[in-house]
Parts: sequence; structure tokens; C-alpha cells
Amino acid sequence: MTDNDTTCRKRRKVTLFCVLTVLPLIAIAAFVLFRVGARSKLQARIDAIRAAGYPATPAELDAWYTIPASAENGADYVIDAFSWYQKSLGAADPDLAQKVYSAELPARTEPVDEATKKLIAQHISDNQQALELLHKGAAAEHFRYPVDLTAGFAALMPDLSEIREAARLIRLEAVLHAENAEPQLATDSVMSGLGLARSLVKEPILLSQLVRIACQALAVSTLEQVINRTELTDKQLAELGECIANAETLSDISVGFVGERCIGISIFTEPESFAGGMPATPSPSLGLYRATGLADKGALIYLDMMQACIEATRLPPHQRQKATDAAQAKLAATSKIHVLLHIFAPAFSRVTTLDIRSLAQLRTARAALAIQRYRLATSKLPDALADLVPTYLDAVPKDPFDGKDLRYKKLETGFVVYSIGEDGSDDGGKERPPKRQRRHEPANWDVTFTIE
Repeated sequence: MTDNDTTCRKRRKVTLFCVLTVLPLIAIAAFVLFRVGARSKLQARIDAIRAAGYPATPAELDAWYTIPASAENGADYVIDAFSWYQKSLGAADPDLAQKVYSAELPARTEPVDEATKKLIAQHISDNQQALELLHKGAAAEHFRYPVDLTAGFAALMPDLSEIREAARLIRLEAVLHAENAEPQLATDSVMSGLGLARSLVKEPILLSQLVRIACQALAVSTLEQVINRTELTDKQLAELGECIANAETLSDISVGFVGERCIGISIFTEPESFAGGMPATPSPSLGLYRATGLADKGALIYLDMMQACIEATRLPPHQRQKATDAAQAKLAATSKIHVLLHIFAPAFSRVTTLDIRSLAQLRTARAALAIQRYRLATSKLPDALADLVPTYLDAVPKDPFDGKDLRYKKLETGFVVYSIGEDGSDDGGKERPPKRQRRHEPANWDVTFTIE
């Protein structure tokens, strides 16, 4: 072997040693930079959230959900009502009892049969104390339910299911008053139903906002039942119209996104503490997920999506769906390695659809009440919604699904006001079928309010 060969071999060994030593160091340095950079960016985003006046942790969220110190808390009356509520209907027919408990009613033009009416009356009588407290609570201005939001993902919210039951009870009361030709009492009950939904306006959790939307929809459906069963005065119609306008003004789904963002931040920054919510993912795996920086990276993507959803709520209603659909598409396209992101990110698009539909229900109901007032004053129906302006409406309400004027159509026995709904198609005021029939029909119906 020549001296040249020996020298070459030595050089190769030195080069190999350098490569084996330097490359890992470069990889480690790159990883450290990635970790530090991601964590720094995440902290900057969290600081920006706080600087904008929003909470960023479950503890901050709990403090954010508050009412004035001297204010009466309407939630206390609602919660007290739960302690008086009696579910048992004591009916011989269990199917009938379930229908009454679920507040399933005949079509708006069909009378309530005597057996059902008798059971409803008994149920209302048994729950008179609960109803008195619910009416008192629903009339309050401020609400703060005793949910401990500091628990974050583990926060318990038992009041929500009871609020939905209370909404059904108020619905039955309203319809019974309408059947008994007691229009003022029926009006008061509808307004209490809307007030019960309003009690959740500031609760900063998406689930709470979805329950609010459901209770609000039930109140609007109840109004449709009442107004088709008994004649309301102009004053009563005006009061209901103002109550519905107030419901729209106060509706703000963004508080739900703000709360979910706080919970999401806590999940991404301490993923190990949430292993109990993911039985298929052991805690050590989540610890590794955090150590590799994937949790921080996922958190940044999550915050981008949540910010997009919050900003979408500030757009005109007919533009919101497209914005949240884009956020949903971004989530779907994100690598599955971001496991927390795919497990905990809410269904942005669906939430927005429900929120827009809720606005459509409120707007069609308000326009229908204005038409009824016009009919009482003139003994005829208006030819167009523009005839209601400015006496009964400030302007023709816009369809929140397409930004155009709400549709209005006279019927043989009345009229319908409608929005085209989430399918984006004008189906001529076709009503949404009962839940039990929807699986058998294509989803081509509108959001309607009909008076016959």
C-alpha cells in the first residue's frame, strides 16, 4: 500500500467521522430551532388574543363569562325551576306520554285531540311552580349559569339538557293557552321561550350556543303554532316582533368559538392531561407528540382556523358559510399526523349552517308578524314585503343564505314567508318535513313561516 493510499484512507475516515458527528448536530440544531420557533410563534399568538381583549385559558374564560356584580341573575330562577320540574306524565298510553314530553304537536292547522290536550293540561298543572320560576327567570336581563369553565375540556354542563326540557314545557304551555283561546297568556309563554334561549347568549361554549339555537327554533315553531290557533292583537304581535328582533340582535355564535379556542389552547399546550378523552391514544404517546413540537404546530393551525371562524361571524350572514367552509376544507387537508387537531377541532361548517338557519327562522317569523299587523289594520294581505316598510318594518329583511330579500307568497288560505335555506335553491316555500320523514325525502326545502 502506498503512502498515497494510506493518506486517502485517513481522509475518508476523517470525512466520515465529520459527517457522522456534524449531521446529527445539524439535525438537533434544526429540531431545536423548529421547537423554539413554533413555541415562540404560539406564545405570540396567545399574547395577541389577550391583547385583543379575549381570554386564552379556561381560567380566563371562566372569569370572562360574568354578569355585573349587582345584577339579578336570571339563571338562579331557571335552575330553581329544575328542582320543581316533574317529568312523569302518568299516562296510560306510553306513546302519547312520550309525544307530550317531547312536545310533538299536530300540524299547525290541526286541533289538539282531547286525550292529548288533557295530558298536556295535567302536565302543565303538575309543573305550575316550575313554570312560574321559568317565566320569572326568562324575563331577567342577565344570566350566568354555575358552570366551572376552569375545568376546560372536562367542564360539566348538566344545565343544558334541563334547559331543553324547560323549553319543551313552555312550548306545551303556549299551545295549551292558544287552544283555550287565551292569546295574552300564549304570547307571554312564547316570549318566555325566547327568553330562555336568550339566557345562553353569553355562555362561551359552542355546545351552549347550539342549545340556544335549538331552544330559539322551538320558540319560533311554537309561535307559528300559536298564531295559527288563536287571533293575536296588534299590541301582542308588536311585542312578539320586538322580542324576535332582540333575539337576532343578541345572537352571536362567536362567543362559542372564543370559548372553544380557550379549551383548544389548553389541550394543545398540555395534551397529556387529556388522555382520558382519547382512549385509543396513551398518555406517553401524547407526551411524545408534545415533545416533537407537533402539538405546537397543530395549535398554530388550530388558531388560524378558529380566527377565520370568528372573523366569519362579522361578515354579512350570506358570506359566512363560504368563509367557514374554507376553514373546514383546510382542516380536512391537514396531515393526519396532527391527531389532536382532527380529534378536537369543531365542525366549523355545520355550526355556521345552523347559525344562519336560526337567523332565517327569526327573520321569517318577524316578517310574518308584520304581515299579520298589516292584515289587522287593512283587512287584506300586502302585495309585497315592501308594503310593510316603514310602518311595520324598518326594511325588508334579507335572506341570510343569499343576501336577497326574503321571499313572500300568498296562499289560498294565508301566506308563507321563507328563506331558500342551506341548499341554496328556491323551492317555492316548501316546508321542512317532520324529522321522522326527512330520511325519506331529499333535502330540498326552505326555511318557512306559514300562517293559514
